[in-house]
Amino acid sequence: MRPATPSRTATPSRTASRRALLRSATVAGAAALLGLAMTGQSWASTPTSTWTTGAPTPVSRLTLPMSFESAPAAGGMYFAYYTTLESGTRPYAGFQPKEDDADGRPTLQAVFSSFNAAATTTDTNCSYGADGGAGVSCAARFAYTSGTMYALVLQRASVTGDTQLMTGDVVDESTGAIVTHIGSFSLPSDAGRFKASDSGFIEPYLTAGCSQQVTVTYGEPVGSEGGSDFTGTPPVVTDPSSGSCLSTASTTTAQGRRVTVTGDAYTG
Repeated sequence: MRPATPSRTATPSRTASRRALLRSATVAGAAALLGLAMTGQSWASTPTSTWTTGAPTPVSRLTLPMSFESAPAAGGMYFAYYTTLESGTRPYAGFQPKEDDADGRPTLQAVFSSFNAAATTTDTNCSYGADGGAGVSCAARFAYTSGTMYALVLQRASVTGDTQLMTGDVVDESTGAIVTHIGSFSLPSDAGRFKASDSGFIEPYLTAGCSQQVTVTYGEPVGSEGGSDFTGTPPVVTDPSSGSCLSTASTTTAQGRRVTVTGDAYTG
């Protein structure tokens, strides 16, 4: 089981759990999960984010938008959200820039995983295992357009008896169309809904991340419950005082909070 409250510094177990998300995936119709990449680093601390939907209660659906303005054609950084449920179990979700596809288009990998030992799945984008132990990890890769806002849409989609179904998709914010299905898994129904506010992190999960520069824009998180949508403010990113190879610079734009993340080995 994962701890109920997020730490502001990475621990070996937390870093290992993130590495368990680093999957190779391709998109051919419905994206298929192909494998698990275990190469990674252990970092003392990372830039962290805080976000809120402004909802007065927990919510059954989260919409977490982000656009990538500039990213290298290689993996190395993980832009992640904690999505803690009422019970304290804490799925992770986020985006990782990846290599260009066969047509030369830049790609992102979207991930959605649970570290709950009771998680089960029949989704072909998902497999068992997280943090070197129990859980479920899901991933899908898709070609993206720079500057387009893509949203992680995470849902407590249904509750049947003592089981609830959790789903994750990527949606193009400009059209409302689903770009790719990330994955789905079931949890005990008492896991509950998503908390209305939470945190996240930006991690150089590979050594290469320390030599990269990525610019993203965090959009406004939305929480949906009982037919109502609640819109928060763009996440705020804070650098640790020491221990990270990454530093950030933020500005506010019409789209949201634009953040440039630079590794200390970046040479331009």
